[in-house]
Amino acid sequence: MIRTLVVASLLLAGCSPAATPAPANSPTAPSDGYATSACARLVGSMARKEPSPVDDMGTATRAVSATDPGIQEAGKQLAVAAKEAGDLWVQDDPAVDKGPAYRRLADAQQGLLAACTKVYGEPPWAFVKQKPTPTPSR
Repeated sequence: MIRTLVVASLLLAGCSPAATPAPANSPTAPSDGYATSACARLVGSMARKEPSPVDDMGTATRAVSATDPGIQEAGKQLAVAAKEAGDLWVQDDPAVDKGPAYRRLADAQQGLLAACTKVYGEPPWAFVKQKPTPTPSR
């Protein structure tokens, strides 16, 4: 109850964490949570060798909500490609060649990567959590 009152009073006073913008192009504290989330998810998605239209649709949803117009547009293109690839994946028709749809999905991923790179510079970005490298056992 007290926590709710404190949060409510901070919100009313204009002291919410979202209201405090980070410096532009700051790699450690970007202000656009949707864009950073989309870019971080994209890196994880591209690291996997198997395409996942469901993951890409989640990434696209975040990108479309971003404030940067380039990331928004790339997110829209990724959403269209992910839906097309997802439809084929759900149909699971062995007679249908999924290759072209997955190539368009990969192209859309590259488009979003280019938009993220334009905003945040070359990856790896500081806001993307890197997986620790396993230490070899003796």
